Amino acid sequence: MIDADRLAAVTEQLSKTIPADILEAKEILKQKESILNHTQLEARRIREEAAEEADQIMSAAREEHASKVNETEVLRAANEKADETNQGAMLEAQQIIQEAQRKAYRLIDEAERVAIERREGADRYAKETLFDLEERMAGVLGQVRRGIDSLGVDVEANIPA
Repeated sequence: MIDADRLAAVTEQLSKTIPADILEAKEILKQKESILNHTQLEARRIREEAAEEADQIMSAAREEHASKVNETEVLRAANEKADETNQGAMLEAQQIIQEAQRKAYRLIDEAERVAIERREGADRYAKETLFDLEERMAGVLGQVRRGIDSLGVDVEANIPA
């Protein structure tokens, strides 16, 4: 015979387990989006800092240039220095921006890798849970079949000929 209480308990447990797994998978996807947004914000912040630093360097170079305008030789030297500083600042700004972009891409790649791993883990867990459910249901179905078979044999044995 089938234990109806046990069957009801297994069914209730399954109905609670599967939605929780789905919610967990959705939460993992939300975390991925959050990580991606964070890395984009971080990249934007780094670019803005690099631009501000470049502006400060440019401002410093202009101020230095303006202070040496009065004398011709000093002016020529100031122009050379300003150009060197400007080129150095631009090169440094480009390097900072490139490094920020590389860092942002690494963070995005890492976030995507983590999200994929978590999604795969959630999928594996769901698959294992469903296989377990299938095994339990097969066991219960076997019990039902055996019950039907035993009732069929008993019914035929008790029928007068």
